[in-house]
Formats: sequence, C-alpha cells, structure tokens
Amino acid sequence: MKDLSLGKPTNYPVTYDSDLLEPLDRLDSRRNRGVDNPIQNMFGLDAWTSYELSWLDLNSIPKNGILYLTYNASSKNFIESKSLKLYLNSLNNTKFSSQLNLISTLQKDLDKCTQSTVSLEILQSPKTIEEPFFSIDSLSIKDFSSEVNSLVLKTKDEFAEEKVSSSLFRSLCPVTSQPDWATVSVEYKGQQIIHETLLSYLLSYRNHQGFHEECVERIFFDILKRCKPESLTVRANFLRRGGIEINPIRSTLQEFDGEFFRGERQ
Repeated sequence: MKDLSLGKPTNYPVTYDSDLLEPLDRLDSRRNRGVDNPIQNMFGLDAWTSYELSWLDLNSIPKNGILYLTYNASSKNFIESKSLKLYLNSLNNTKFSSQLNLISTLQKDLDKCTQSTVSLEILQSPKTIEEPFFSIDSLSIKDFSSEVNSLVLKTKDEFAEEKVSSSLFRSLCPVTSQPDWATVSVEYKGQQIIHETLLSYLLSYRNHQGFHEECVERIFFDILKRCKPESLTVRANFLRRGGIEINPIRSTLQEFDGEFFRGERQ
C-alpha cells in the first residue's frame, strides 16, 4: 500500500487521466487474512455510489449526475476509493458528446482497473431503498473487546430466519486511520444467533483497521465459521466520505438481493 495516493498530499487533476485509478489485489488482501479461496463458498458484489460526478458537454456546459457502479466480489482487484475520487474529478473539465460516450469511457477504465466487468448507471436523484431489518442497537451488553473477537459469537438451539442490523459499526482506514461508519445487516437462516453476542462482535471492530470490503468479508466468514448458518448474507452500508459511498455485500447464495438499504443516516 506504500504506493497509494491515499494518505498523501494531493494535487487535484484538471485533465482526464485514467492512470489515477489504483487497484488493490483481492487475493493479496485475502491471503493476509488467512483466506485462501473464498470464492468456493462466497458470492457477492461491491456497490459504489459517487455523488460528485460532473463533466462537460460539447458546448462546455457542465453536466452532473450520480454514478452507481457495481462489480463482482470475484474480480481480481477492488478500487482504492481516493483514487476513484481523483479519477472522477479528472473528468470535470472533459467534454463528452453524450452521456453514453461518458459511460463508455468509464466502462473501459473501470473494467481495466478491476479486471472485471463493471455495471454502470447514471441517475439524477439518489435511490431510496429500505429493508425491514430489526435493529439490535438498543440491546444491553456489558462490554466488548478492544480487538476483533469472533469467539463471542454464540447461537442457541432454536431455528431462526431473520434480518438484523446495527448502525453502531465503526472501523478505521488502514492507511489514514480515519473512522469509517456503517450500518451492518445480517440476514441468515439457521440456529438463532444470540443478538447480544452479535452486537458485541460488531462493536469489537471499533478500532480495527481494514478496508470496507475486507471488514465485510471478515464478518461474513466469522459468522459462517462460528454460527454455521444454512444461508448467510452480510451487507454494510458505509457513510459516504469524499462524496463516495461503498456498500459491499457477501452471501452464501448465488442468487441474492443485490439492492442495499439506506437508513436515515445515509
């Protein structure tokens, strides 16, 4: 990570430059966490929203939009978020003959960065999607670990099929140590997870350093290993930083709901 622009003083670009995009290797990230080949039992995607997309038409008139992009969790690379912000900023003074021409440029550059096929959509207003997840934030717990501790996760001998969430999640950027806030939702079927233990586990990330995608995958695999559900989907809706919002989803299901919900904080 020493070559990343993240955490360094930055001169903001004034001309289009696709080389500003910085890929992060998923395999290296997973190996560092002791995960050899998660694709065998994990499906998912990374859903990004950029609220600061702007470009020029052929008459030099500014055009704005909200960019939605998604790509598969099996892609070779994931995108470093500051580099995406810089890349999108480099489009601000670039002329495009049409929105389709802009999308074509974005498609080419983002596919190259992720080494996968990225789905793109430009809208003029934000999506508002909400799911009925039961919040566990008001539960009473005595304490939580200062380090991530999956051993606190426990189940009881009752079958459950439920959706639960917490908006108290915080982790830290592994480069800048800035806090990242999120609503984490867990949808599963199997032995009921004791909600207090799930909340304690999620709170133990409070001072953990990790990229958004890494945190969600660790949560997914920890719950899978400790609680052994029949099916599991973990979503994290991170609050936007630098005009960009990242929402990773990981699931045991090959076909899962790829939409993400927004609470009042988003």
